[in-house]
Amino acid sequence: MSHLHIPDGVLPPLVWILGAILAVLVLALSGRFTRHQGPQQIAFQSALGGIMLAVMAIPMPITAFDYCMTLAGPIGVLLGAAGALQVSFVVTVILALLGQGGFTVIGLNTLVLGAGAALARPLYCSLVAWLKPPGAMAAATAISQLFSSALWIGMLWLSVRVAPQSARDHEIAHALVWFKGGALVAVLVPLLGLAVGVEALLGYGLAGFLERVRPDLLPRSAGTPAPSPEGVKP
Repeated sequence: MSHLHIPDGVLPPLVWILGAILAVLVLALSGRFTRHQGPQQIAFQSALGGIMLAVMAIPMPITAFDYCMTLAGPIGVLLGAAGALQVSFVVTVILALLGQGGFTVIGLNTLVLGAGAALARPLYCSLVAWLKPPGAMAAATAISQLFSSALWIGMLWLSVRVAPQSARDHEIAHALVWFKGGALVAVLVPLLGLAVGVEALLGYGLAGFLERVRPDLLPRSAGTPAPSPEGVKP
């Protein structure tokens, strides 16, 4: 429910080609904001990417669905939209090499994960004054994950509208259950809430830990950028 595990040849070319083009354009734009990063910031970004990859490689079975936690929310808070988008791209490429989705959905997966991560930073900054860092991180994580899940389902719905035969793929068929309603959805909603709650709890713990040991890595209020770790003395 967080990224597309769809093999090559299932999605209509119109959808995945447009997704790839848009992902390339957004990545090129993100490079303009991160080109002056120092080696320590690059190492910090790489370390978070490794954590994201490890988490996404472990699916959480929810009935017929495989829900993958992403930590896209915390990573978006810590890196900002540009850095989180780049991490999402690298992680989705590696996951494609591991068989979690085809190469044609790399662009779409980058956009789905990157959009959720980009949303997390402004949400955190808006909430941190009232909820403190752990609570703000948990809320931003939950909302960004639900947003990515909605984009995920929307991508598949669009694919079926463009190419109805793509609904025969089991991943797409499972996603379309959410549009049918009924008892199955009534069961899936609390399960999805439980999975998102687990990810929010991880974000809460991460922010609480950073607040104690490296508070400089956390944005403090709306409009305040996260300090770069390269300028902080150990």
